[in-house]
Amino acid sequence: MRPVFCFSSIVRLAFALATAASIGCATQKSWSYRAESISSSPILVNNSVSVPPFMDTRQNENQNMFGMYMIPLMPYGWMSYKTPEGAQMHMTSGLWMWRPNEDIAKAAAEGLNSSHVFKEVFFSHRASEGELVLHGTIKSTDFEGKLFSYGLSVYGPALWFIGLPSTSANNELEISLSLRDPSTNSVLWERSYRREDGNLSWLYVMKSDFLYPDLLKEILMEAVRDIRSDAPGFKVQ
Repeated sequence: MRPVFCFSSIVRLAFALATAASIGCATQKSWSYRAESISSSPILVNNSVSVPPFMDTRQNENQNMFGMYMIPLMPYGWMSYKTPEGAQMHMTSGLWMWRPNEDIAKAAAEGLNSSHVFKEVFFSHRASEGELVLHGTIKSTDFEGKLFSYGLSVYGPALWFIGLPSTSANNELEISLSLRDPSTNSVLWERSYRREDGNLSWLYVMKSDFLYPDLLKEILMEAVRDIRSDAPGFKVQ
């Protein structure tokens, strides 16, 4: 007897394999940040700056509606995370090895130290170790992800095989920075920054859904420019 060709079974198997590949459930992401090259510019402020862990004001809310892709006529399932490092699954990766309050603060210290704006900038759990203190607040690390089924439920991934996007991911990073003189508790400088970026992935081209290091680098480059511009007006005791 000839084997019976079961299109439904093949599509379901293809869907299972494609979904596993798309969401990257076994792939962890680790925070990695490399500051810009050390500047040759002269030091503008001859003071050391300590950078303690940032304050975290994000809402602790994560919503995973990934399974909605299976409902007929629904175009996609989605994830909406306020604290994405707490989720086990993202769109093209699994667990994120990331501690935003410390990792972002350490990156900020590294970036400012290489800029030569100050005599020295370093991360410390004791803010009193520096002549000045850079305080930071994390306002948003929103993560939005979608897995496209194009309204076809479990048959949607058939369209991935012919070139339609399988997933999308969007990252948002918003922080505020405040430079203070601890001897007078006066604010010398403060700004807020926000960046976001995202991408589409295909079954054969999986892009990273963890874009926060790049967003932070853009923010810190702008912050350095702002500090350089404002530094002559700093009134440090």
